Parts: sequence; structure tokens; C-alpha cells
Amino acid sequence: MKRQPLFPVVDGNWRMKREPRVRVGVVLAEDDKPEVEITLPEREYEVLVGAEAQRVATLSGKKALRVRTAAAQVLLEDAGGERICGPADLVAIAPVSETPPRFPAQGIRVRGVVAGRGFHWQKEIDQTLTGALEFRAGRGRLVMVNHLPLEEYLIGVITGEMSGQCPAEFMKAQAVAARSWLLATPYPTHPEAPFDWCNDDHCQRYQGSEGWSEQAVQAISDCRGEALITESGRYCDARYSKSCGGISEDSDSVWGTPLEGLRSVVDAPKGSKAEQFFPANESDLEEYLTGSWLKSTDIYCSPVVVPEETIGRYLGRVDEKGTYFRWRKTLTQEALQQSLVERGGIEDLAEVIDLRPGSRGRSGRLERLEVEYRTRAGAKKTHWVEREYNIRAALSMQFLYSGAFLLDCNRDGAGKLLNVALRGGGWGHGAGLCQIGALGMALQEHSYQEILLHYYQGVRLEQVYS
Repeated sequence: MKRQPLFPVVDGNWRMKREPRVRVGVVLAEDDKPEVEITLPEREYEVLVGAEAQRVATLSGKKALRVRTAAAQVLLEDAGGERICGPADLVAIAPVSETPPRFPAQGIRVRGVVAGRGFHWQKEIDQTLTGALEFRAGRGRLVMVNHLPLEEYLIGVITGEMSGQCPAEFMKAQAVAARSWLLATPYPTHPEAPFDWCNDDHCQRYQGSEGWSEQAVQAISDCRGEALITESGRYCDARYSKSCGGISEDSDSVWGTPLEGLRSVVDAPKGSKAEQFFPANESDLEEYLTGSWLKSTDIYCSPVVVPEETIGRYLGRVDEKGTYFRWRKTLTQEALQQSLVERGGIEDLAEVIDLRPGSRGRSGRLERLEVEYRTRAGAKKTHWVEREYNIRAALSMQFLYSGAFLLDCNRDGAGKLLNVALRGGGWGHGAGLCQIGALGMALQEHSYQEILLHYYQGVRLEQVYS
């Protein structure tokens, strides 16, 4: 059966009649949660059951509830364990009034939501979600979906990806990029799941209303319905990452697919010294990543423009403070063995002999990495890890910050590899908008239009719905 696109937009017909609604997976089957605890705020909600949305109860006043799975169905109970409804295939809780919230921490509070799935910052946090919640049982575990208007969702994205304390021009740029990415995604990124996108870095980081600020709400209002349109008249697949490290990356280098507008750019003003390293290559990568010129650079995502002592106020609440622009990490022989076996797919590995960089993208991020190793049977073999994401996953159980790094192999007197010291730059895949670079541009009083047209080449800004 032919899949229907999420939005009725094809071949350049990019205008929409109304604001879309979105379905976001917040608790996924892979989170392995048989139940969640939620708290309703001081407003009226209706409880709906089944695909026909039959109303079975109305709840008002602040209430603590528990939603759990039972024999591949869902039960809704109060805090004392008394059943409100179920077991049923589908249970939904929706506000009786659709009055849009405008203040932080409004909505249903959900405890223990997973954030940063599979990354080194993975943790559980409480989230407060506006709109309606839908509960199903997926593979014996709970699945929770948040239904809400797109613009409301975007407030939760811009205050989840970064902080609600960021400058207004940054938040508008982030909102337009996030809106464009979503509209450019014609089919669900989790095709077997009962939602369109998840709430995490796999799609976009959405954390509800907990981090909302007055300036974030206003920023969304100021750029309502605006999206980036490519030269061919389609929505720009406006992806983004935390820090490009000085040079953003081509989309085809990261994903093997050329995306309109996502071409490598130097993250600095015209005439910057950083331009001499573009494109980054093996011969000058050490100077690019570690040279003394960095102390006075004008790269937008550098600590010279966004000081590391102030960056904490601008990061998302699950982000960790760190040296996003340049970083160092040492990988021991034992750690490499574990990650290459468990995450790199080299099942017969017994000892790492050498790591050798292959091709790089124009930002210096590795596209291919050669691993020479000894098998458990004593034979020498070579394995190539392909793609920037896979390289970052294969080399560290905590996931490397980026693929732009130098490798220094340290050996004992017999030549055996003891550890590998990495000197790297940037956090994330580096394609599209650089969040810390865009922050730096906003701090230097660039407009959100200037920010977007710096990172996305050959696009224009249009209002696609009012």
C-alpha cells in the first residue's frame, strides 16, 4: 500500500491552509517502561477509550494518576490504585478546552521520561506536556504519544534543544530550522510506531513546557508559519547540530544523500582566517584543530565569541557543560575492544592493532575509518567503519562528540597499541545550522534571517501558513 505523506505538499506547492498538528512519541517501546506516573494540572480533562474516542470519564482538579500495561492493553488508575478505565487498546487524556497555554510548566506532568537515548548524556527527566496524551501497549511496554499544534510543539523544541534564555534572534532561527525540517519530512521517521516523530535527538529534542520562557513564546509568535524553501520550491530539510567546530559539513558526507541547502560553510565572517582551512584536509588538520590562531579566532561557535564560562545558561537542560569547540579524549585498548565489538560490529576482535583515518568531509569529519585488528584465532584482519555517525558510535560506548578528530596512537616498547588519544572539534554531525554558532551570531546582533541564510545556502524564507 502506498504511504500517504504527513502533509499535503508535493512538487513545489508549499503553502498550507492551516497550522498542522503533530504526534510526538514521548515514551517509546524501547524505553522498556511498563508504567508511568502522571499528574494532571488544575484544569478539566476528558478520558477517551478506543479508536472511536469514546468518552468514559471527566477529571478535574490536580490529580496523580498511573498508566500501566496489562496483557498488551492499557489501564488508567488513580494514585490509590483504583481503576478509572481499561484495560483497553488505546487510552487518551485530552484537555476539554483547547485554550493555548502561554506559561512554563503548564500541562500534564510525566515522570521519568528518557532523554538522550543512546548518547553519552542519556538520563531520565520529568516533563510537562501540553495538548493531549495517548497511551498504547507496544511489545508489552507502554507507548505514550503527545498530540498538539505544531507551533506549540516548537516552543518545546527550541527550549529543549537549547535554553529559553537564548537571544530572541537565535530562538527564531532555531524555530524556523526545526519547522522546516519537520515539514520537509514527508513520512514518519518511526514507520512502525503510532507517532510521527520521537521527542529525542533521533528526530528533534522536544521536552514540553518545562523550559518555556516569555521570550521563547514570543519568538515562536514572531516567526509563526515561516519555513525555508529551496531553489526547487520544496521545504528545506534544515538539519542542525550542537557545534560544527568552525566548518559545517556537507549533507552527503554525513548521510550519503545531497540535501538542498545543506552545503559546507565556514562558520565565521567573510575574510576570516578560518577560511584558509576550508576545506579541511589531513595535511592542515592539526593546525585547524589545535593551532595558536584559535586564541583570537572570529569563528562564531568558538569560545572567543561564546565564552565557555557563560555557555551553561544557553544550553538545553539535558546538555552537559563541556568544551564543545575543541575537545580531547583518550581511548584505552580495553575500551576500544568493547566498543568495536558491541557497537562497531567486529564480533571476532581480540586486540586492536591500529586505527587509520580514511576519507574526510570538508569539515574534517571522518567518512571512513580503517581498523586493523587481531582475531581471537590470532589472525590479522582489517575492517572499515563507514559514515561519521557509525565511527562515533564504534569508537566509544559513550558516543564520540564528533567525527572531526586527529588520532595519536600510543604504543609500548613492543609496538602494542596501549591507547589512542583524540584531539577533536565540534559536537554532532555538523551539517546545517550550528546551534552554538547561531547563538554566537545572535550575540553579535545578527538577525534570524541572516543566521539562517548563513548556514543554509540557496534558500529563501517564506510564510507557509498564517
